[in-house]
Amino acid sequence: MILAIFDLDGTILDTLQDMHECLDDTMNHFGLKRFSIDVTRSFVGDGIRRLVIRAAGEENFKDEMETYFRKLYSAKMTVNTKVIDGYDEIFKYLKNNNIKTVILSNKIASLTGGLVQHYGIDRYFDKWYGGDSFGVKKPSPVPVENIVKDYGAEKSNTIMIGDNHTDIESGFYAGVKTCFCTFGYGTVSEVKPDFTVNSPREIINILEGMK
Repeated sequence: MILAIFDLDGTILDTLQDMHECLDDTMNHFGLKRFSIDVTRSFVGDGIRRLVIRAAGEENFKDEMETYFRKLYSAKMTVNTKVIDGYDEIFKYLKNNNIKTVILSNKIASLTGGLVQHYGIDRYFDKWYGGDSFGVKKPSPVPVENIVKDYGAEKSNTIMIGDNHTDIESGFYAGVKTCFCTFGYGTVSEVKPDFTVNSPREIINILEGMK
């Protein structure tokens, strides 16, 4: 059995525009400096709280900023968001092959589930988890370790697929294979992935090679 654990934002869904617009609105509401979508891109990957802290600055951040952003984003998270081009082929592949599939996001579980179901990708994944599902977020190995244990999977047959160093570090320290998606938002750190893909289609080749 192959177990494929996918990140969500920047890996399966292009959520950046909606996150940026809600973050921009939040900064404006609290009278803080606004910035481009490219700056927002550099802030994502570690959950909503860290996103807002980075945007506001540690010295300016208040809990009500996070609350404001969460309420706004919950209402507007599907305005511009879309499935990344190329995933139709991956979804067909996952459905037709004996691969267990899970989504592991650093978004809270309720927002993760809302997006997964809204875009109809719930039919292709066995389960989905958020940053609050295991008590700690990626890059901690704990979420991946728990998923591997729940499925009774072999670590050598498990892969963590994502677009940020948090995904790669989480998978690496959990002892599973890792795949970095360059078409997403993030970067890698000193922990290097086992595989690197420049398009969703290349993920199929990696999964085929794990059989």
